[in-house]
Amino acid sequence: MQSSARDIVIDAGTGSVSGANTRERTAIGLLRSAMAVLQPMNDLGFSYVARGVRKALPSSKRMIYVLGNDSRMRTDFCDAYWSVLTKPNYPYETAIRRLIVLSRDVPYGFIDGGANHGFWSIIVSGPEGGRKPVVAVEAASDTFEHLEDNRRLNGGRFTALNRAVGAKSGEHVRIFGVKHEARSTVQPSAGAKPILDCETITLDDVAAMPEFAWLTKFIVKLDVEGVEVAAFSGAERLLAGDTVFVYEEHGSDSNHGNTRHVLDTLKLRVFWLGEGGAREITDVAQVTPIKKSRRFGYDLIATRSQFWIDRFERLLGNQPTTA
Repeated sequence: MQSSARDIVIDAGTGSVSGANTRERTAIGLLRSAMAVLQPMNDLGFSYVARGVRKALPSSKRMIYVLGNDSRMRTDFCDAYWSVLTKPNYPYETAIRRLIVLSRDVPYGFIDGGANHGFWSIIVSGPEGGRKPVVAVEAASDTFEHLEDNRRLNGGRFTALNRAVGAKSGEHVRIFGVKHEARSTVQPSAGAKPILDCETITLDDVAAMPEFAWLTKFIVKLDVEGVEVAAFSGAERLLAGDTVFVYEEHGSDSNHGNTRHVLDTLKLRVFWLGEGGAREITDVAQVTPIKKSRRFGYDLIATRSQFWIDRFERLLGNQPTTA
């Protein structure tokens, strides 16, 4: 993996910084100070701080975050979403990380639905995740450019697809949203104008790619901003096999629609592996206390595979659970 003289390199674990001048180090210091204040409040307002810092202290350089041994992710300078990683050991999506650690010994394929810049594709395909085969799927073409850059930065060790996860493959969809972390094929309001377009692919068709030949077990991460039900519709074979899904429940959805669909329609078993201890979710009402903020998505784990269920039940039996 190569960085250039035009990259600022930040170790996401230790916090060490290299390649930054005085102004850029000041910007990083301001981001970290803001995180110290705002993290206890679920990072409320941090994106505004990052944009303000970038405007006040601009730089043409980009930032590379060292995510682990042999794993790096490059972003724009003071990216409003990814700059949380300037805080050493920031607990990014702890439920997914816990699942990956729990499954490191399992030969599985990883489908990164809604990959964004490729954070989890980098981790899972690297030594921390056991170097699993990965296909990263990202719909927005401008965000896909960052994903492809990070694929090359990490030696091309995962596959990247510029597609939108959908119920059927080959359909044309429009993409809405300004923020790269919140792009969706769902029109947010009447009159909202699309900014990009894309072709769809089903999860089953991704799983059938040569990268996953001979594999029978999968982890599917679904961060697809409102089209989770459609994504599940295109995953009949995966649902019938040894697959575990990580899907997002948004804090703003008081009806817990995705979990309701997963429990009541798909009849999957659901587990929470985030902060506060691992536990099974058997009723949508149990999701309410998990959602601490309306601004965030919360990752839940769903499966009907006995292989994965046995693994989660052993985890539940080996540690305390809390309500």
